[in-house]
Amino acid sequence: MITALGCGIGKDDFDAAKIRYGKIILMTDADVDGSHIRTLLLTFFFRHMTELIKRDNIYIAQPPLFKIKKGRFEQYIKDEREFVKVMVNRAAEGMIVRHGEAASRIEGAGLTRFMGTLSEYLDFVEKVDKRIRNERLTELLARAEFVHRADFASISESDVPPKLDQLHAQLVELAEEFQFKSLGDPVEDEEHHTWSVSFVDAQGAERRIDWTLASSPEFRQMMSKYSLIKEFLEPPFLIEYAAKAAVEAAPEAAPEEAEGVEAESAEVQAEAKAARRTARVLREPVEKQTARELFAHIVEQGKKDYSVQRYKGLGEMSSAQLWETTMDPERRTLLQVKLEDFVEAEEIFATLMGEDVEKRRKFIEDNALDVKNLDI
Repeated sequence: MITALGCGIGKDDFDAAKIRYGKIILMTDADVDGSHIRTLLLTFFFRHMTELIKRDNIYIAQPPLFKIKKGRFEQYIKDEREFVKVMVNRAAEGMIVRHGEAASRIEGAGLTRFMGTLSEYLDFVEKVDKRIRNERLTELLARAEFVHRADFASISESDVPPKLDQLHAQLVELAEEFQFKSLGDPVEDEEHHTWSVSFVDAQGAERRIDWTLASSPEFRQMMSKYSLIKEFLEPPFLIEYAAKAAVEAAPEAAPEEAEGVEAESAEVQAEAKAARRTARVLREPVEKQTARELFAHIVEQGKKDYSVQRYKGLGEMSSAQLWETTMDPERRTLLQVKLEDFVEAEEIFATLMGEDVEKRRKFIEDNALDVKNLDI
């Protein structure tokens, strides 16, 4: 690689002006192993050829993670987030979701927006649940809306905060169902003047609900997303489909709504519209009891009639697919590597790629809950 670049290496030999290429593109698999290899390459350039980063010579290829296909129509999708967005857009056409005892309805663009935020909310629920290990309880904490330190601080001496007292009463009622081995009374931390509730779960692990949990970044993010959609999160959820005439009259969703996704050709859109008019039938309503079940069902509806291929590695693509998605200068997407804060970058590389094992271990322990995709 050093020979190919032509600019040498080392303090006495390196000369950025001799670089043979305007763009150096790092192209690795879209899985965790590919991310690791990309990190190693970036470490090499940061340590030994920093000037190339400063001169905007280093880029990262953005191969798609998914391909969906139906008949002659093919579409490449960049990542998981865009995949969910495309599936929801497809499923939401003609769909009505009713929620709560009042059976209020969400449909059209409102349903698409709701599902996008619901996806983000459920992602943060998963992160918080790594501390609780009981998703129903985690969502109960969201509904209790523990967002302020005052929710854990007593108004007067020896008084349990009202929200925490109410939560404890709910946990007493659910203790048998949740298979708690024990559930303690609320306890005050005299040093910090806050209260907490702790329990021992079915696996024998002690879990604590306190201000430390509620003030964590993942909990705050969960509550931020919850506040945007809480009015829609009242079960049961009834999924209905508009009558055939209503579906035909509904406007076609704009292809540009999905960022970074190829638009269908006019011919394919016309075929799809004609197929919907002749083949769409009224489906039976489906009831779901949780937001996660609702989300999974709608994404699955979006996948119907499409073959979905997930590219874990570049080797799973044909040469033609690799060209049209990742290498063709007219269609590819590149991410330019920037060096905006040298000191911070040096600290991160030293921590993750250096020889100080204890420092790296501490970083991993502190950030473990933020990991979304992990191959083990």
